[in-house]
Amino acid sequence: MNRSQSIFLFLAVATVAVVGLIAARPSGGTSLPDRTLPLLALTYPVSPPATPTLVQDASNRQLAAAATSTVISPPPVAETGTTPDSVYAVYASQLQVPQPNTPSGATGVAEDWNPPPAEVPLARHPFDHYWLLRPVASNSNNFGLPHYAYGSDGPADDLRIHHGVDLANPIGVEVLAAGDGVVVAAGKGHITEDEAITAYGNTVVIQHDFGYNGQPIFTLYAHLSALLVEEGERVEAGQVIGLIGNTGQVSGPHVHFEVRIAHDRYSAVRNPDLWIAPYIGRGVIAGRVADENGQWVADAAITLIDRTTGEAIYRTSTYAGPSVNSDDNWQENFTIPDIPAGQYLVTARHEQGVWAGIVEVVPGMTNWVELTRSQAIPEASPTSTP
Repeated sequence: MNRSQSIFLFLAVATVAVVGLIAARPSGGTSLPDRTLPLLALTYPVSPPATPTLVQDASNRQLAAAATSTVISPPPVAETGTTPDSVYAVYASQLQVPQPNTPSGATGVAEDWNPPPAEVPLARHPFDHYWLLRPVASNSNNFGLPHYAYGSDGPADDLRIHHGVDLANPIGVEVLAAGDGVVVAAGKGHITEDEAITAYGNTVVIQHDFGYNGQPIFTLYAHLSALLVEEGERVEAGQVIGLIGNTGQVSGPHVHFEVRIAHDRYSAVRNPDLWIAPYIGRGVIAGRVADENGQWVADAAITLIDRTTGEAIYRTSTYAGPSVNSDDNWQENFTIPDIPAGQYLVTARHEQGVWAGIVEVVPGMTNWVELTRSQAIPEASPTSTP
C-alpha cells in the first residue's frame, strides 16, 4: 500500500467514525442515563387498556348511589391569616377516613406522623418511575393538598391550572432535594432564557443525575422562605435545600413542587404523583375520562369509594385543560395518590354524563383504571394497564 492509499484509507475510516458518532448522538441536547432500577417482577404485561364489562349488579348499583349522593365539599382556598393546617383538617374531617398523615386505624389529622415512603428508585410496572423522594420529611405534611392537585384549576374553577403539587406546612419546615443532582437555579422567582415567573417567589431548581428516556429530569421547589443552596452546587437526595415559606403569590405557606422532563420550562411538567415514591403499603391510581369520540373530559369530578365500606374516601378532578402534560406512557388525565391496598370504585361526574370503573390497588405501583360512560357500574376485575 503506497502513501496516498494509506492517507485515503485513514480519511475513510475517520469519516465513518465521525458519521457514527453524529448518528448516535441524541437530538435535543445531552443524553442522561435512566435511573438504575431494582429487579422486580413485572406484575402486569404492557397491553392496551381493557374496557370493564358492565353488569347490573345490585351491590354495585348501591355503591354507585353512594357515589352520587355523598356530598364532600372541597375546602376553600386559604386566605391570608388562615393556617394551612386548618385548611387540611377541614378537608380531612369531611372525608371522615384515615388521611395520609394519620396513623392506621385512626381518624382526623395527627401531628408529626406520616407513613414511611417506599425506597427509591421503584418501578414494579414497566411504565412506572417512582424515582424521587418526597420534598418534605415524614415528620411534617408531605402529601399534596387534594383540592388543588396537579392539573386542577381549584375548587371554584378560578385558579391557574396547577403545574405541580402543594405540600402545606408552617414557615420554616425543611425542604429536601428529591434526588441527587446540580442546582441550576436558586433565587427570587424563576428566570430562564425564554420565560420569567415571579409568582414562584424564592425558588430552587435541581437537574438530576439521571434521565428519563435519555432526557434530563428537573425538580422545582417554590415559595421558600430561605434558600440554603446556590446555583452550581451539587446536592444529594434528602439534603436540605431550603425552608418552606410564603414568598411569591400564595394563599398560605407551602412548598410548590414540580417535575419537569427534557427542559426546565413551565410547559415541560409531569404529574409528581407518578414520580415521588408512594407510602409503604399504598399505591397510586391513574386513569382517564373520555367521551364517545375519545376526547378527554376536562374538570370532571372524581370520587373514590372503598368497595368494602361504601365510603367515599377521596375526591379530585380530571385535568382542567391542555396546559399540563400527561405521562408519556400512561396518558392519564387524573391521579389519586397513596391509596391503601384494596378494591375501589372510581366514579366521574360531569355535565356530559357519568363514568365508572373498578380498580384493584396493588401497593408500590401505578394501578390503572379506564372509566366507562354508563349508569351501570363495571364488575370487579383484575387491574388492567395500558
